[in-house]
Amino acid sequence: MAIQSSGDDLLLSEIQTEFGGSNPISISEYYRGAGLVPSGATDVPASGQILMSDFYGTENYQAIAYTGGSTATSGDYKIVTFTSSGTWAVTAAAGAASNTVDYLVVAGGGNCEGPGSGKYGGGGGGGMLTGTVTASTQNYTITVGGGAANSSGVGVTSTRGGNGGGNSGGSGGGGRGYNPSNQGGGAGTSGQGNNGGAGGPNGTGGGGGGKGGGGGAAMVHTGNVGGNGLAWSPNGGTYAGGGGGGTPHGNGAFRNGGSGGGGRSRYAGTTTSVAGTANTGGGSGGGDGRSGGSGIVVVRFKFQN
Repeated sequence: MAIQSSGDDLLLSEIQTEFGGSNPISISEYYRGAGLVPSGATDVPASGQILMSDFYGTENYQAIAYTGGSTATSGDYKIVTFTSSGTWAVTAAAGAASNTVDYLVVAGGGNCEGPGSGKYGGGGGGGMLTGTVTASTQNYTITVGGGAANSSGVGVTSTRGGNGGGNSGGSGGGGRGYNPSNQGGGAGTSGQGNNGGAGGPNGTGGGGGGKGGGGGAAMVHTGNVGGNGLAWSPNGGTYAGGGGGGTPHGNGAFRNGGSGGGGRSRYAGTTTSVAGTANTGGGSGGGDGRSGGSGIVVVRFKFQN
């Protein structure tokens, strides 16, 4: 609750109630940034002469001050989104407000192979990491990975999606299909994603893995779907879906990518594959050498009660 905004009856005890401290009270304890008064209370001097009137309208509840990214407001929270690389510069840590920051770091989705003999595995979804950190006053370098590239921010790095052809990654790429033997799907990274599906007979490709589930194993003349991604509740988005596995056979069918940006696969020569969706970390659909979708970095923190 803010201190009164005017009047001659402001007491030192009211300042103590707002900002803390113990008796006996000295006004020199309340310089801005010295421990009791947060650095965001800019009306209060940091040194030199300090007056009771400097505290009019001030409060201890000071949210994180920052620059960088694109900001949206949702209830009592600020959501800061990076769809390309940059810097989240925290210029003042919070006062009584929390310094806890929720984060989402999604790497670029895996690229697919093709076209070519057996090269129909879908790309795996980019690694997806969520959690909380305690922010401090510093510049946080934000790296948003393109197709098959890592993303990083607030001290966290997510692993690029595995390319089609059974490559490992955040989520693994779908395996190639050979006749008569098949290639296994790529391995996902623990905590970031799931395995890709195995390739099938006659050149069909497995689906890329996603954060929410593994890619489907290919069948005789048809590939299989990409693994679904996973929703992040603070902003309602879904990320890191795997690309569908494709087929060179006209009597097969295309397969969709998983939710969260996974691309649709190629179906013989009649339907081309689809790249992963930008800023979701979705893997590319298999069959035409498309790119995985770029990643994203998001932070969220409380700015008011």
